[in-house]
Amino acid sequence: MLEVIQGFIENIMAGLSTEAVIFVEIGTMLIIASILAFIVRLFKQPLIPAYILVGILLGPLVLGFISDPHLIRALSEIGVAFLIFTAGLEIKIKKLREVGKVATIGGIIQILALFGIGFGIALLLGFVGKAPVYIGLAVAFSSTMVVLKILYDKKELGSLHGRIIIGILLMQDLAAVIALTLLSSDSGLASIAISLGKAAIFVVVVIIVPKLSNKIFRKAANSTEMLLLVSISFLFLFSIAAQLSGLSLAIGAFFAGVALANSDYKTEIEGRIAPIRDFFAVIFFVALGAQLKAISSNYLVLLFVLLGIVLLLKPLIIMYLVRIFGYKKRTAFFTGNNMAQTSEFAIIMATAGFFTLKHIDQGLFSTLILLTIITMSLTTYCIDYEKKLFKLLKWVLRPLKGMKTHKENFEYLDDDEKRIIIFGCHRMGSLFLKEFEEDKKEVLVVDYNPEIIKSLISKKIPCIYGDFMNDEVLEKANIKKAEMIISTITDVEDNLYLIKKAKKRNKKVMIFVVATRISEAQLLYDAGADYVILPLVIGGQKSFELIRDIKRNKKKVKNLKKEHLKYLNSIHNILY
Repeated sequence: MLEVIQGFIENIMAGLSTEAVIFVEIGTMLIIASILAFIVRLFKQPLIPAYILVGILLGPLVLGFISDPHLIRALSEIGVAFLIFTAGLEIKIKKLREVGKVATIGGIIQILALFGIGFGIALLLGFVGKAPVYIGLAVAFSSTMVVLKILYDKKELGSLHGRIIIGILLMQDLAAVIALTLLSSDSGLASIAISLGKAAIFVVVVIIVPKLSNKIFRKAANSTEMLLLVSISFLFLFSIAAQLSGLSLAIGAFFAGVALANSDYKTEIEGRIAPIRDFFAVIFFVALGAQLKAISSNYLVLLFVLLGIVLLLKPLIIMYLVRIFGYKKRTAFFTGNNMAQTSEFAIIMATAGFFTLKHIDQGLFSTLILLTIITMSLTTYCIDYEKKLFKLLKWVLRPLKGMKTHKENFEYLDDDEKRIIIFGCHRMGSLFLKEFEEDKKEVLVVDYNPEIIKSLISKKIPCIYGDFMNDEVLEKANIKKAEMIISTITDVEDNLYLIKKAKKRNKKVMIFVVATRISEAQLLYDAGADYVILPLVIGGQKSFELIRDIKRNKKKVKNLKKEHLKYLNSIHNILY
């Protein structure tokens, strides 16, 4: 049956011109990816595995619809360039200072440990030449692109484990750039020195460019089209310069992103680039799946061993390192769990090592691609269900039970009894805090963003750093004595858990929670919520009332504007 379908596809494509074939292949990729993504979203599943599955179906392994290997490689390179560029946009040098030793020292230890394990396993399995180097590098790095996208979607970039992850990923990306530079050179010391010198020049340019480019972006910022065009031009300028210098295209794209990440117009650039990034993310993952070919039985042992290292040993090593540096079990677990995958840099290295440098053979290339596909697909599920996984697997950190914890003592508590507990103080939570300003001694804030907690501590507002999914945090908040609990967190599963735990400890407590859908509100009411806040519904109702009053008396709008600005400033002052 499969052969019949493949023959039918070949007959159709044979009647088309080269240009038409390329158009049809790309168009079909996107159409099927859109359909499958829509179906997957209905079942609330992550999108990345769906895109990869589309590539596998259309690639040579199944239907053979995408038959041109040059097209696949070209799409992958363009996709990688944009994705590495946007990953670079997330990298700010200041991030390293925020998480200090765990990102720098811990990150370096993790890279060396995983590389050493991968390299040693490769030697034991009989690999020779430069193949063990590629295997060691593949397991050492995690995906900046995948992890940052998931953290952004979950609104956890500002959390403590999010900051640690960003710091470690930065160290990994810098190490990957150095590794790519060394792999691209021959083994001679002179060649290595020249390659590193070229990379050093790029670093210098990255430092200088933001200062020089601000004037250009200031002019371009007046036009959406110009800002987008200038941003993409920077990407191609750096990438072309890297290739002309004998370095990888990815190195140029990465440094272009880092250069613009530290400019004054980083936020505006990110906003303009985001739709293109999402488009090329689909292209990248589909093309990744399309590169997959069947691997021989000789490589199956290697694949399973590497899967064990990446999915089990790597997160465990990272968890232990984070714990050793003084962070709590929960932070350590989330950090390691988020990094249980291989990196887009592994694909870049494998592609260069097979097609350009001829360091590895087809079997190892396909194995490393398959390793990346499997780990990137599984990590989306691991991160989505990280809280449940923590409950099941937190025992793995028992050997470090006596380890001193000193990095997360972010709290300010007084002797007054707390009648009102607010979970989540960003945006809507800050509104509630403003309204309870006169009774702030009776209010306790629980938040998972260390910056917000530090700000509240400086203003002597009672607060605890932590997540209410942690029973220790609920005990410390003393919800048994609370009269009112307000959760501004929009995750329905989290709120269901909070209602269950709170009502079990204190049947009389009133619970107010937030939902984004009417169906979710009904679930929360059934679970025992006293009132469910639907911001869009309430906001729409209040906005209509406001506009109706202004329509009756247009002179009101100036006074309303002044009052609103005054109110917004007062909220900002509470948090910052």
